[in-house]
Amino acid sequence: MQGLDGRFRPGGVITLTTDFGLDDPFVGIMKGVIAREAPGINVIDLCHEVPPFRPEIGGLWIGRCYRWFATGTVHVAVVDPGVGTDRHIVCLESPGHLFLAPDNGLAGELARHLQDWSAVVVEPDAMGLEVPSGTFHGRDIFAPVAARLASGSIEPAGLGPPLRDLLPSSLPCPRCGEDGITGEVLLEDRFGNVFTNIPGPVPATWRQPTISIGQRNLRLVMTYDEAAPGEMVGIFNSFGLLEIAIPRGSAAEVGSWPAGTPVRMHESPERAGHSIHADDDMLSH
Repeated sequence: MQGLDGRFRPGGVITLTTDFGLDDPFVGIMKGVIAREAPGINVIDLCHEVPPFRPEIGGLWIGRCYRWFATGTVHVAVVDPGVGTDRHIVCLESPGHLFLAPDNGLAGELARHLQDWSAVVVEPDAMGLEVPSGTFHGRDIFAPVAARLASGSIEPAGLGPPLRDLLPSSLPCPRCGEDGITGEVLLEDRFGNVFTNIPGPVPATWRQPTISIGQRNLRLVMTYDEAAPGEMVGIFNSFGLLEIAIPRGSAAEVGSWPAGTPVRMHESPERAGHSIHADDDMLSH
């Protein structure tokens, strides 16, 4: 929560986002360290299936999800292919929330989703932590620091010096032009829905939006049940992003569109002569 003086007030909740999966003990060990450092803290698994080595997707998930958690929450993200190198670990503070993340594009993507933020570099030596391993900073740095922040035993300003510039995200923003809005595939979920980086809403001047991907032109629907059986459609999902879906089927299996595949949202051909004006807010992550 945010105090009347603007300072972060811990609420005793930590979220975890990683690319560790759940087949190995890494997530459990991080939870064990948190429980040892701060008994009684509530730890919530946000996502442990971030695509391996894609920190920008971790930043996207947290940026799209953090607002559903109470103020006072500490969000931890460990998608960190540069673990053990001289890359920074940073703590971002935005009104009511703290975020611990590697400065490898993950924090930069996350910052796109925050209206206001400040950041400090985490200096483990200043907190008396044991010498970290070269391969598991989730256990040795992220978990104990998060526990101390969530319990209130340390404040963000005590972690290290301020940092103004973050390594930018590698996720491109969609582009708006006379022929529509062009984005790309980001990932697929476990249902086979294909997520894109095109956010809603549709420009108000459009009457019949069409989604083009590969050789397919798809109609845009409001709910999955609007699609005919087996029909592939576009729909804005609960994260506010355009996805390609086959209700009760897998668009990913049918289309086989890897990350980076171009996607275009435009008006149907009979409206092609009209200019398109999208709000700037729609094209921000």
